[in-house]
Amino acid sequence: MQRIVLIGGGSGISPLLAELNKKRGVEVSAVVTVFDDGGSTGLLRKKFGIPAVGDFRKCVSATAGEIGKFFERREGIHALGNLALADLIREKGFWEATEIFSKFGAAEVLPVSFSASEIIGILKSGEGIHGEEKFDYPPRSLARKKVKKISLRPRAILNPRVRKILAAADKIVVGPGSLFGSLLVNFAVAGFREAFQKSHAQKILVMNCTREFGCQGESVEEIVKRFGVEFDEVFVPPRNLKRWNERVLTEKVYVT
Repeated sequence: MQRIVLIGGGSGISPLLAELNKKRGVEVSAVVTVFDDGGSTGLLRKKFGIPAVGDFRKCVSATAGEIGKFFERREGIHALGNLALADLIREKGFWEATEIFSKFGAAEVLPVSFSASEIIGILKSGEGIHGEEKFDYPPRSLARKKVKKISLRPRAILNPRVRKILAAADKIVVGPGSLFGSLLVNFAVAGFREAFQKSHAQKILVMNCTREFGCQGESVEEIVKRFGVEFDEVFVPPRNLKRWNERVLTEKVYVT
């Protein structure tokens, strides 16, 4: 049995999670960021003071069949799964709620942390940027500037179960997904980088198909260096590719 762990956000890794889950001889799981602050998730965070639920919901839905389709339906701005998960969190707390909700899917999905933290970016100009939504939709005045580093405030602590599944993995795949908000942010969680480095798994980085705010003009090597860890493989998309085809990417991950 090949144990594969995916690291990232909901939009980026959920299609890959769904495809790998169909493969024989594969046990796939996902470690998902919980620091988004836009859209439905952002409103629920502000109202209830909880970590982000959207990426977690999307990854559970990816292998949950018909109930997953229900979770993805919208009631106004809110995904129904977000509302259900937020209510469960209010009743049970974040740890137990994510345990219960994850069981709807066929693959294990874990939040990288239980902390309701905010992404903070420091630009090379010295200016600051607060919140993942600002990384996705930067103000025009900052749009061409580079991000020097990111951190989480308050300090986010690693979910202990993440340490265990990274240690047991045969392959760890980081991405695809937005560089700062979905991928690098996991490495800003206290304990994550150490757990990642200690794992004997084959480590793969899947580069995003489009260049994004904060790293314009950087080479593949410069972007990889931002992670501060060693990767065994780096998948770089062809220049004309607008998004990864999940089936093609699944085959690359499966056979590498």
